Amino acid sequence: MLAFLVVHRAALRALWNEPVLAQPVLIVESDDWGPGPVADADALAGLASRLAAVRDQRGRPAVMTLGVVCSLPDGAAMLADGLARYHRRALDAPEFAPMVEAMRAGCGAGVFALQRHGMEHFWPDALLARARVDASLRDWLADPQARSEGLPSHLQSRWIDASVLPSRPLDPAAVQCAVDEEARLLERLFGAAPVVAVPNTFVWDDAVERAWAGSSVRCIVTPGRRIEGRDGQGALMPPTRVIRNGERTADGLMQLVRDDYFEPIRGHRAEQVWRAVAAKRRLGRPVLLETHRESFVGAAAVARAANDELERALRGVLERHPDVRFLSTAELADELAAAATGLVTGSLPHRVAVFLTRVEHEPALRRFLKYSGLRFALAPVFLIAGVMHGRCAARAR
Repeated sequence: MLAFLVVHRAALRALWNEPVLAQPVLIVESDDWGPGPVADADALAGLASRLAAVRDQRGRPAVMTLGVVCSLPDGAAMLADGLARYHRRALDAPEFAPMVEAMRAGCGAGVFALQRHGMEHFWPDALLARARVDASLRDWLADPQARSEGLPSHLQSRWIDASVLPSRPLDPAAVQCAVDEEARLLERLFGAAPVVAVPNTFVWDDAVERAWAGSSVRCIVTPGRRIEGRDGQGALMPPTRVIRNGERTADGLMQLVRDDYFEPIRGHRAEQVWRAVAAKRRLGRPVLLETHRESFVGAAAVARAANDELERALRGVLERHPDVRFLSTAELADELAAAATGLVTGSLPHRVAVFLTRVEHEPALRRFLKYSGLRFALAPVFLIAGVMHGRCAARAR
């Protein structure tokens, strides 16, 4: 037991310090919304209607955050000048007014909340450099209907220089300029720049965090670990740190973990959402449900099926967890920061029960307990914790 406590003391401390939610929280987080055809704006309007029809016990509609990508490359202009420099088509262009209006309307109805997802979904100079030597990228630029989802994965990582692999860090001054440029456009369109940032493909570093902190960002959505680059094959490098809900960066930004998925276009179904909420309830954690634009745009039948499945998922969560709360990610961050709003439990028995559940759930700790024999010796403790957790959950309902 002493060896367990010593070897894993950092992880145990982090699990204990991570906030314990008294009620389940569900947020649908959808990335990659931005400039596009009028059909995309219609898709957002349809989503807004579905979300507004599903409300929690407090009367709050289901919330979908929109990770906003603020511009597209102007491929025709770039090819016309021989790829001499980068040209863009930004969200403030008149042709994209329907998309802006759909976003504004959804925010006004309380069903959308905007998040920063980059001026582009790539670093422009990296795309430009690769396009000069890669014919497939020139073909992509020549297609007026091309979407960033069609780019190679490593180029979609905005906050690194992926023009060469392994990737290289960006100049911090250039990062700050890019963050400020994005913030100015969002403020001009929506009255304020969002306070939540979502790193593209979840790759970012200290320079990006500092730039966000200097640009009114208060919260970063993470996958539970920080990844800072791409390797020689373009794959994600090993993580440099583990992240828990509520932890702060060196610059004071709150970090939240998004590690559940709902992508109807890839075959995900409502049952996966129900399982995710049940699992996160036992762990005292929120469900930030990752999805993307591509599931809800395109062929009408495909988009309608995705909307149907999303609504089925939300209604099924309400049936199984009547006390679930729908929040935006910014609101969740504010609740965790305040810690005295009722969402974060102050009950010691509840915290202890959740802590022991987290210990069992953590892969490294679970392995140690199993192979050391401690899991068998501590079986009564975990059994009691399960009973305590069930009683606390029943009282919350």
